[in-house]
This record gives sequence, C-alpha cells and structure tokens, in this order.
Amino acid sequence: RGQPMAQAVEPVAQFVHRLPSSRIVGLAMAATVPSRHKGVMTKRVAKRRLSGDAAKSIPRPLRQRKSLTALSKPASALSSIPAIVINLERRPDRMDGCATRLTARCPELRFEHFAATDGRATEIGADEVAYSWHTARNVVYQKSRSMRKGWDDLDTYQERQLELSPGERGCSSSHIRAWRHCLEHAGDDGNRPLLVLEDDAAPTAQFAAAFERAWQSLPSDCGVLYLGYSQAADWRREVTPDLVEAEYVWTTVAYVIWPSAARLLLSRLPVNEPVDNWMAGFSATGDVKAYCIRPKIVLQADAWNINSDVGHSDEHYWGPCSDIKHSDELYWGTEELRARDRQPATLAGSALLGNDSDSDSSSED
Repeated sequence: RGQPMAQAVEPVAQFVHRLPSSRIVGLAMAATVPSRHKGVMTKRVAKRRLSGDAAKSIPRPLRQRKSLTALSKPASALSSIPAIVINLERRPDRMDGCATRLTARCPELRFEHFAATDGRATEIGADEVAYSWHTARNVVYQKSRSMRKGWDDLDTYQERQLELSPGERGCSSSHIRAWRHCLEHAGDDGNRPLLVLEDDAAPTAQFAAAFERAWQSLPSDCGVLYLGYSQAADWRREVTPDLVEAEYVWTTVAYVIWPSAARLLLSRLPVNEPVDNWMAGFSATGDVKAYCIRPKIVLQADAWNINSDVGHSDEHYWGPCSDIKHSDELYWGTEELRARDRQPATLAGSALLGNDSDSDSSSED
C-alpha cells in the first residue's frame, strides 16, 4: 500500500534540488510518508542529501563575500597630483637634495625634474618678462607686514625703479613654462592641478597629514594653494584651522596651481615684477583666489637669498650697508659652495630639511 507514496518522494526531492539556496529552508520537511505502527500514526521523514557538486553550486550569501573595495586602500590626494621640481640642469646637487627631502617626508608624491630657464644663458623676450620693475605695490605690503609684526622700520621702505636680475628673469620664465605645462597636462576634464616646487623646497614632518586635511576643505574657487610662503597682509578669512584665504604672500617655493589660474596668468604677461610679487598681485585684486595651508608645510632649505641661483634685485634696497648675504657670486657657484655641495647629504642638517632661523622660513607666519 505504501508503494505509490514512495514513488512520489523522488519528484518532490528533485523539485527541492532546483530551488535557490535561500529557499532550501524546509528541506527536511520536503516529503513525508504516513504509516501505522502499533495503531499510532507517525511521520517518516524522507531526507535527501545534496551531492558535493550540487552543494558547491549554491552561491554564498553576499554578506559573506569579501569586498574588493574594502581590501584596497583609497588613494591620497597627494598621490594623485602630478608635481614638478624646477631646477637648473647645471645644479644637479640641488635636485638631489630636494629629491632626498621629498622622498623622506612625502613618499607618496610623484614628482619629476623640470628644467629651469637659465637667465644668463637663455634669451627671454620682454613680452614675457620685463627688464625692470617698480616697487610701489610691494612697499605697501612690506609696510603692512612690518606693522603686523610690530617692527619699527616703516621709514626704510621707499618706492624705487629696479632692474630685474638675470636670475629673477630666469625664475619668472621657469614659472611661466610651468603654467603652460599645467595646461598641457590638465587631463580629460581640463581641471587637473599641478604642484610646482622649487629645488630648495623642504617639506615639514607634518606635510602629508596637513595637506590631506586642507585638501578636504579646499573651496571650489581655489586658483592657487600655497604650501610655503611668507605672509604680508592679514589673512582674508579662515576656512578651517588648517586653511586660510590669502591677500598677498611672497615666495614661489611650493604651490599648487589650477588650469584656470594658469590660463589667467598667461593671459596677463609680461611678468613685470619678481614672479612671486607678480602672482600675489592677482590675489590682492581678487582675480585669482589664493589659499594657504597654515602653518606652512614647506620651508626653504636655506634662508632668503643664501645658496640661491636667483640674485634678488632688492638685495640693495636698504643701501650698501645691508647685512643681507648677496647671491651674485652664488649664481654660478663658488668653489667653496661646490665643495660643500659635493658632501653627502644627511637628514640631520638644517640645509637639507629646511632652515627655520627666522620667521620667514619657519612654519610660523
């Protein structure tokens, strides 16, 4: 009598086998066969074991699968920004020192050598860089800085017409070419920024962490982001504790520039001041939105105008009794300097990791 019911068990089991894994919950109840034993009705459960191949074919629940995104580390902003180091080809010693500093403090940064324009060996047209400049606007901000610092020297700042040195003209030309490089490598969306470094750049120990924090809060209208600078005027506003909007800052040791700002600067040539003053003028007028990471995260390996390949036209601003160490002789490199540069670099020296002997080259404003 039980034969017809037993024959029905196999079709039911085959049906259950075709069910998705999420439905195989009541497999043990898939079929029952009634029988009588000692006058009491019982249920004999027919169980069917899945074969090994069938078990393997059941997909694992998604929650048990490892996510590829969870295993991969998100790329930092620093690793996604191309960077160039402006360096005279006749000064490989300075490039080597800069590369050592960058590798030690920001190993994620991808940087490449960018040949600087040699102001003494290359003809630079007046349509790109002027031969002289007037100090009027710079004097305004020199006085502003002096008052902000509480210095008693306002009578020393006088407006003058000065000749731009070959080094200054070469420096301006180098940055002009860097801005063109930014436009040429702006990416598919035309908005990829470029990190521009000079070969005396010395990142601080806080460089990577501070850069990432500031980058997350950067306003969309940013045209230039200064990583190293010397502050002239008060900050226009504080965006975050790590980021401020600048009115006027000096130096071009390290900055990120966006194609929109590079395009504007190139449309306003010639550069008719030292290039850092000229760039700062556009942030002062509001043509370029400039921001600074605070405190600065890139110092200069040496104090202003020491071991520099750029002779500054305003070195003699305060007359022949100035205690500024002039760079004319250093432009081509003295034998003493070349001998020093041949010495192995070490991370212990201030000349390698950045000079902080005064307020201009320290991480403070």
